Amino acid sequence: MQDTTPAVGSTKLDETELINELKRLRTQIPDNPSLNPILNVAFDLSRRLESNDVSFDEVKSLAGRLMDRAFVRRARGLRDKIGYVDQATTLKDFTAYVEKTVSETGNNLQAFAERWSRARTGIVLTAHPTFGLSDALYRRMVDIAVADPNADVTIGLPHRPEDKLTLHHEHKCAQDAIRNLRNAYEELLHGFYSVASQKFGDAAFKVRPKLTTFASWVGYDLDGRTDIAWTFSFEVRLREKRAALADIRERFVVLKHKLESGDAAQRVARQIVGKLDLAIAAVDEQLKALESFTNDTEGLAKAANIITKTDGYNLLTVEPLQTLFNNLIDVVQAPQMKRATAALAGLVEATGLGMSHIHLRINALQLHNAFRAYVHEPWTRDLTESQSLARIVEMIRNTPRETVNFATLDLESATAIRQFALTAQIMKHVDKETPIRFLIAECESPATVLIAVFFAKLFGVDHITDISPLFETPTGLENGARIMERLVEEETYRDYVKGRKRISIQTGFSDAGRFIGQISATLAVERYYKALAALVDGAKLEGIETLLFSTHGESMGRGAHPGTLYRRLHYVMTNEARRRFGAASIPVKHETSFQGGDGYVFFGNRALTTRALATIVMDGEIPPAEKDPFYSAQDFSFDFFLRLRAFQQDLFAHDGYRAVLGAFGPNLLFKTGSRPVKRQGEHASDRGNPARMRAIPNNAILQQFGYIANVVAGLGTAVGADRDRFYKLAKSSKRLQSLLAMIAHGKTMSSLNAMAANAQVFNAGLWASRASWGREQALNSAFRTLATHLLPDERHGDISELVHLLRLDAIDLHAILADLNIEDGMVPDENRLELDLLQAIRLALIMRIFILAAQLPRFAPQDGLSHAQVLEMALSLEIPEVLNILRKAFPHDEKNLAAKSFDEQASYRPRGIDDYARLETEILTPMEIAYEFVREIGTGISHHFGAFG
Repeated sequence: MQDTTPAVGSTKLDETELINELKRLRTQIPDNPSLNPILNVAFDLSRRLESNDVSFDEVKSLAGRLMDRAFVRRARGLRDKIGYVDQATTLKDFTAYVEKTVSETGNNLQAFAERWSRARTGIVLTAHPTFGLSDALYRRMVDIAVADPNADVTIGLPHRPEDKLTLHHEHKCAQDAIRNLRNAYEELLHGFYSVASQKFGDAAFKVRPKLTTFASWVGYDLDGRTDIAWTFSFEVRLREKRAALADIRERFVVLKHKLESGDAAQRVARQIVGKLDLAIAAVDEQLKALESFTNDTEGLAKAANIITKTDGYNLLTVEPLQTLFNNLIDVVQAPQMKRATAALAGLVEATGLGMSHIHLRINALQLHNAFRAYVHEPWTRDLTESQSLARIVEMIRNTPRETVNFATLDLESATAIRQFALTAQIMKHVDKETPIRFLIAECESPATVLIAVFFAKLFGVDHITDISPLFETPTGLENGARIMERLVEEETYRDYVKGRKRISIQTGFSDAGRFIGQISATLAVERYYKALAALVDGAKLEGIETLLFSTHGESMGRGAHPGTLYRRLHYVMTNEARRRFGAASIPVKHETSFQGGDGYVFFGNRALTTRALATIVMDGEIPPAEKDPFYSAQDFSFDFFLRLRAFQQDLFAHDGYRAVLGAFGPNLLFKTGSRPVKRQGEHASDRGNPARMRAIPNNAILQQFGYIANVVAGLGTAVGADRDRFYKLAKSSKRLQSLLAMIAHGKTMSSLNAMAANAQVFNAGLWASRASWGREQALNSAFRTLATHLLPDERHGDISELVHLLRLDAIDLHAILADLNIEDGMVPDENRLELDLLQAIRLALIMRIFILAAQLPRFAPQDGLSHAQVLEMALSLEIPEVLNILRKAFPHDEKNLAAKSFDEQASYRPRGIDDYARLETEILTPMEIAYEFVREIGTGISHHFGAFG
């Protein structure tokens, strides 16, 4: 059945005919190896567009239909990933799981309560810039995901993000997802108590299960950005507290209306509502005070005095509410009322005085810079690691307990110290008991973690702060186990861990994916988990939980398996890794991130959220023992990892790879978040350097160029000469099969023809040929300008060389997958052909931009930029900047001054007025329109990959 209702368009541009043309051209490649079907179709569209044989609107309509269909497939793919059938199936599956745990604990209430006394899984919502769809498109996506999959669907919306993406907007998106999570969590608690009360009677309603946790770092993440003031984070935390209190009140009022009319129940209910009302009023007063603060000391003092006053109304713990909830459970008679009260109490227990838990995040450099104020010499320069650690340990032992107020928080200039001071103020004035995660990005030394412990102890927050180093760089992943082993040798760190009753670490797939490749990163993370299990076991930290937080994203380039949510969870935290912790009797918790807008769609409405949440809760089990030959063949597996990593590292250093990343940079893409695209300290000359580019645009550019090389490349080299042994391993190893499924799916979406075609606009020969044939006489001058300008340009040659390298690699890849009967996209399906056609359409529009840019008039240097420099900017698709320069150089005033009533007449009319008008209407406006749609097609391309970047 047709996915979308076709938009009104020209019969000249029929997608079926164009896709058939792509197929026909593909059949000719064996006899014409230089033939590129995508380039041929793009070239033909370009000529027809420039000759007015087809209009821009007709091209736009064609692309719109293709993007709509890709969007629908993406939405229905989301349903499949989450595993949603209907709400009844979700609840049936979950209650069956709870019943299973009842049986496993011998129908013993105490053992059952112990089984559910800690969360074994967790969800973290992060604000990585992947808000690539407008709010309306997000709503449309989740609506389609739960609708009848056989129904016809229309979209009727442009494929682009919101015009302005602010941190406020990102926070709102995260909170919308969290509201759905709260609804789903309470619903699952109803299911939990239904099962438990049938088995254990009313006593079950006093059990407070920890199904899972959910947290957010949106508004608290200072890694790589300096635009978040402490006032913003503190205000956000207050608003989250108010929203949580209001949410609890709203849920309870609904429950209260259903209570029996007995005096005891109503009296307790009135106490609960009264306590919530007073707590909400106290937060409102704090928020009003903070909003009135205008950066002067007197204003800050006035606001701080209101926030810090102790009047008994400001709740700092959920204990008073829980006491009242327990009283209500005792006095109500109806089981459904007991269950509803227990479920609400369970939600409060899970989230504390906030909508969710929160994570603060900085990077190691920020932490080291802050520490300099406490060591007044370059102490790390001439000391060994042991000497450095000994000094920090001594400082931890002897550190005094410092107190802070809002003045010290406002005066502090060191980001890391300010975050610890913020933690102290949240603990004192917002919520004194809910844990706060303190994430440290780019951690490569045990000293970094100990410095964080020092600051946590200094500010008196070490008892609620989980300090979590992030290992994702090659150095971090290679040395992560050694770093943690060195830490657990230090008594001060062991004391800190015992106080928190957990060791917390974080692993990242995104940055690792641009340093050693995504498959290598996956294997490196797994090796780290297994080593961590061994060292924690050896450290004899009895009863200490190991918390593993996997930060990956929704795309394959960010480490997300393209299969179901269950497969994704077991891809990043493998059965073997889970078994290692289970075998050592180490309590383990696995958290996973859902990044930005792409991740929030998993929690886009209640139905999807409940299914996703149930799946994650049920994922907390240690799997039964099972032998996988991938782990017993350790030498072969390790060699496989090393060869693959080496291939990817050589690939990232290739001039062609850097040319792909730098050809247009992020200019092909809409801005998809509030965080800066460039890393701090990045310069224009770094644009193609993977080390200087953030992971999301790195992956997004690979998607846009058509070949996700950091996922699919290098398998042949990694397998090496002993292919038969590899085949035998692949047929019997579930772990290796999951890796191959990731690579194979990435290959079905990848096209070297697309990468080669996108490089052709930088080929001087293309433009010289268009000029030499003389079939587009009116544009010959533009073609010659482009050919001349691009003659010394190396982008086409470098990318073409990369394509040749990757094609040789793909020969081995296809052979291996074919021998294993794994679908590899060697013959593209209809979806891939539609993606190829989108690539061709966009390439034709990029050609239009190049042709228009080559017709720009000469002008005196503007802002120190010559005509040649502005042309180069245009050929890098820096179109907004080019338009700004040109409109400044050739101002076009559309006011018709001649129509004004001037008594004095003039016969002369300035000659440039009409010329400037033509420049605007014939070059600048068409360039602007084409560029905006080039970026919109980029969104359409990302639909095929299921995520941005």
